[in-house]
Amino acid sequence: MTLLSSRSALICIVLATITLSPYGALGYPEPAIVSPSWSLKFEFNEPRPIAVKTLKDTIQWYWYMPYKVVNLTGKDRLFIPEITIATDSGQIITAGRDVPPAVFNLIKEQLQNPLLESPIEIVGKILQGEDYAREGAAIWPAFGEDVDEFTVFFAGHSGENATVQNPVTKQNVLMRRTNMRRFSAPGNHPNPEAQPVILIEQTDVMR
Repeated sequence: MTLLSSRSALICIVLATITLSPYGALGYPEPAIVSPSWSLKFEFNEPRPIAVKTLKDTIQWYWYMPYKVVNLTGKDRLFIPEITIATDSGQIITAGRDVPPAVFNLIKEQLQNPLLESPIEIVGKILQGEDYAREGAAIWPAFGEDVDEFTVFFAGHSGENATVQNPVTKQNVLMRRTNMRRFSAPGNHPNPEAQPVILIEQTDVMR
């Protein structure tokens, strides 16, 4: 098995354990076809790289993924986005962690979007209607190794959840409806600006 095949197999195994049906070995639920709870309308743009000059006059690369959420649920909602990135090599990254504020400022300037809110500013109440849409960006440090695939998990857009028992610890675990977007990043490009990123799957899972 090639290295690429091994990595693809690994991420498939990870995603399979996340999305097992109620009759699977771990008993994980699947999201409802029609959610019984509220759900925000949201849009994503593709992940893109950005270079930031550090205080030591070196270049540090980051990835960011702009998004927009609209509340059409008929009631004001508390919006707390939780965004995680998983690579095919097993790396787990929490968006916003280890990201200096200067990175967001540069992204806002590059996008020329005065409505863009930082990962801290966007947390809070989201009012109803298109006029009160909120725009943010998931930001994370560039991958420290060659990555062929990565998956972005976005939670906080829905009130649907379920409690399951961890089969190992026997503790109850709260799972939330989470949007999953899997991307292919073919080739080995030292310069992130040359790295193609292709959406290959998107769905909702319970995570």
